Amino acid sequence: MPLDSLPLSVGFFCLGAVAIWFAGGRLPETGNSLAGKLGISATAIGLFVLSIVTSLPELSVTLAAMLKEGAPNLAFGNIFGSNNFNITSIVVLELLVAGTFLHNVDRARYSRTCVYLLILTGLTGLGVLVGPRMSSPVLPVLLFSVPIVAIFLHDSLTHRKVQGKKAAETEARDESGGTAGVVLRFLLLSAVVVAGGFMIARGANGIASHEFPGGMTLGHTFVGTLLVAVATSMPEVSVAYAAVKKSGLEDMALGTILGSNMVNVLVFAVGAPLLGFRFSQSAWAMISVSNLVSVAAALLLTLFVLVGIRSRTHRAGRAVARSMVVLAIPVYLIALYLVYRSV
Repeated sequence: MPLDSLPLSVGFFCLGAVAIWFAGGRLPETGNSLAGKLGISATAIGLFVLSIVTSLPELSVTLAAMLKEGAPNLAFGNIFGSNNFNITSIVVLELLVAGTFLHNVDRARYSRTCVYLLILTGLTGLGVLVGPRMSSPVLPVLLFSVPIVAIFLHDSLTHRKVQGKKAAETEARDESGGTAGVVLRFLLLSAVVVAGGFMIARGANGIASHEFPGGMTLGHTFVGTLLVAVATSMPEVSVAYAAVKKSGLEDMALGTILGSNMVNVLVFAVGAPLLGFRFSQSAWAMISVSNLVSVAAALLLTLFVLVGIRSRTHRAGRAVARSMVVLAIPVYLIALYLVYRSV
């Protein structure tokens, strides 16, 4: 339910942003310490812990949009708007560390993650294209939701096995207190990030619903792809920024961003069939083809990151990596414009 006034909505948005930047900036160092105490890697913390924690605002907004409001297009816009903003934020990280960010991460691991993310995004785009044309409510779920879940689980299990061999290489950072204290600190910071995400998402919803002079409203479709998407992406971006700028943990930063994007796609795939309990058809059958703009942008942006990671084996690798991520900015802006024009 939108808030009663625009100032209150803006207040919620700003307060949530402050909470996220405060707690998110402290999560990477605590997460790295936790990784060392538990005998796992910072990469695993980013991909399987922080990515899920920072995706909780998207999960809440997406499921509420589909199950409570019956608005799968708002949910889809939030998911891929968030994913595209997350990938574009890598540009900032790349520029902050003088073009070395993508060349400092685990090349094999994140190349594989990008490929899996490209496959998940492509499957989702195919679902948007042909899902509305299918009369059976079960068929699109079998063709798109089930494979997406299976690929996500395969990637998670495969990485866990590989990472187990490298666990001994992880060292804990110095931090006062035992394992229980670090775990408690990590949980408290995560709770603040999640709460902040919910606050900015609700504030953005109020802004979208507010009627400006002349009867104009920004609307949920565009705001879902822009303002709500940016709002719910702030946990990922703040954690990734702090991981790179403050702690030098490039693997954790990229793991959080790419892992969150995979979790976001998974959320939609799992939530899509749940819509059938209310409307007798899955969300796949109700998605507008205009969302293919966001899917195409997501494919391009992820491909840019993959090329940037793989380019470090070439002589001009750093220049290539920087060029790829800088290209993300116009792609993101053009996609936003096309979505706005389609509303």
